Amino acid sequence: GGIHEIYFPYVLMKPKLIIATILGGMTGIFINVLFGSGLRAPAAPGSIIAVYAQTASGSYLGVTLSVLGAAGVSFAVAALLLKTDRATDEPDLAAATAGMEALKGKKSSVASALVGQDGTTLTKTINTIVFACDAGMGSSAMGASVLRRKIQKAGFGDVKVTNAAISNLTDTYDLVVSHRDLTDRARQKTPSAAHVSVEDFMSSPRYDEIVEQLEQTNGAGTAPDAVAEDAAVEPSEPSEGGAEVLLLESIVLNGTARTAADAITEAGQLLVAAGAVEPAYVEAMHAREKSISTYMGNGLAIPHGTNEAKDTIRRTGLSFVRYSEPIDWNGKPAEFVVGIAGAGKDHMALLTKIAQVFLKTEDVARLREAQTAEEIQAILAGGDK
Repeated sequence: GGIHEIYFPYVLMKPKLIIATILGGMTGIFINVLFGSGLRAPAAPGSIIAVYAQTASGSYLGVTLSVLGAAGVSFAVAALLLKTDRATDEPDLAAATAGMEALKGKKSSVASALVGQDGTTLTKTINTIVFACDAGMGSSAMGASVLRRKIQKAGFGDVKVTNAAISNLTDTYDLVVSHRDLTDRARQKTPSAAHVSVEDFMSSPRYDEIVEQLEQTNGAGTAPDAVAEDAAVEPSEPSEGGAEVLLLESIVLNGTARTAADAITEAGQLLVAAGAVEPAYVEAMHAREKSISTYMGNGLAIPHGTNEAKDTIRRTGLSFVRYSEPIDWNGKPAEFVVGIAGAGKDHMALLTKIAQVFLKTEDVARLREAQTAEEIQAILAGGDK
């Protein structure tokens, strides 16, 4: 940890840069061995001040040369690797930083400072939180479900968490959570709200930060009651059962797609075959993916159409496809693809249960081992049960 977090995101962006860090470390160790120099104890936190504070008497020259030598070799090797790099795409430091934080399971204040993402500090009592996405159909619903459960378990049952399409946002919320690529749009609609950006909808470390800040702004939470299995939004229409939303014929145990684009088509065609959408909706699913990835985390992707394509939805429906070999979904492995067509809010309860399933390792294992469509349907409809 410590100062090393400065270069972690760069290595994630360009994995071959790990060679530069390895050779730099080897150089530093070799120089210390050569001079018989070293530290009395570990330098923590990792900074040059801590290193010198722990340097043994008579080792200052060797330690200084080891630091300079390691830095010089790391710089030279990294420069050579980058100069000979033929990649044409522009690496995303913010995405790499978010990826590192997701791997660690917590926010890095050191690395976030590199990209100006110190996070939002809440300064007033939070009563309403909205999870916003492009269509308000799937990603925001599942993200809101995960965040709501964390907040309720922390004892803040009075904080209302809903989801909405960005186009439907009003400047009445205390906190807005959105994908990092949509945060600027969300700010335009809700300028007075605090904003938090996430990368991974299912297990973002930002959710824990929100809970921590609620403890500061709202006071200590009360003892939580049993967490209700409520929908991601409060339903204003009668809810259909999970079986009517996810039909057995819309469940495929061995998908044939090998790319994310083909997987979207496969999930979309199941919705068309079930009579849930018109064929044009499949193209809208591809358009949605080009603007914002529908990968949720934990091996799950939930492709769905754009907000403008809602008029091509005949009725609410879901499709489910399992892949024996994970699909490369914009650099993330997707084993399960759930296609979504939401005409109203009647699919939200099932999406909430699906989110609960994918938060549990044992339930994901059950999905992998299921042998029939009936088993898949029962697992997804069961949620916490």
